[in-house]
Amino acid sequence: MTPALDEIYARLNNVYDPELDESIVQLGFVEEVLVDGGQVTVIYKLPTFWCAANFAYMMSADVRAELGQLAGVTEVRVLLRDHFADEQLNDGVNAGCSFSETFPGEALDDLDELRQKFLHRSFMARQEQLIRRLRNAGLNDAQIVALRVSDLQPASEDALVQPGGDAPPIRVRLAAADLAKYLRKRGALGLTASESALLFTTLDNTVLAVAELNAYLRHTRIARLNIAFNTSVCEGLLHARRHPDGPAPTSTIGDGLLAV
Repeated sequence: MTPALDEIYARLNNVYDPELDESIVQLGFVEEVLVDGGQVTVIYKLPTFWCAANFAYMMSADVRAELGQLAGVTEVRVLLRDHFADEQLNDGVNAGCSFSETFPGEALDDLDELRQKFLHRSFMARQEQLIRRLRNAGLNDAQIVALRVSDLQPASEDALVQPGGDAPPIRVRLAAADLAKYLRKRGALGLTASESALLFTTLDNTVLAVAELNAYLRHTRIARLNIAFNTSVCEGLLHARRHPDGPAPTSTIGDGLLAV
């Protein structure tokens, strides 16, 4: 059984740049996917030659983990190209080595703490983005903090929110993707995703108070803008690397995080 290319890309879409909080497919990092029977080779390139080795390791390792779950896949090879540590990274990742084993004498840990740090930041960024969309749609803070997971449902690119009582549903423009990404972060943190659970809580599942929401959003906004800025910069660097004489790219990812 040979894995289908669309299935492979669907899995690759689950592999995120840990700093930019976006799929390596959406970011344009993946250059080629080769399928030979059950062997799958993924070739990708990062925005610069000097991108951090720890981030590159996490992406390469996640590619192997994701594709290794596909039916029919017997071997996964990940090849990072044009990177200062590509040979060492490719050898270590494809041999199943940890980060510290890949860089003996240089790496001090295996990146679990770093992964958690970026997960926390992306949770706050996606949450802040979604709350601001709800505010722009007309919900007040009391309605927002009282929302349950089942109260907000995707509707094509938008989302429909039930604000409570006998009020009709409110359409929240362009919120479907934000909702999906936010719920993904909640799940990764182990926060309950049951329909009756509160939709918005802190990282440790503490209820958000109306009186404290503005201060909380000022804090989480920093996380969103940090990701948005880094993403826009990396999009530009990757475009310049591939098209040195071409016009500047139109951002569809970094600007999306900036706009609400």
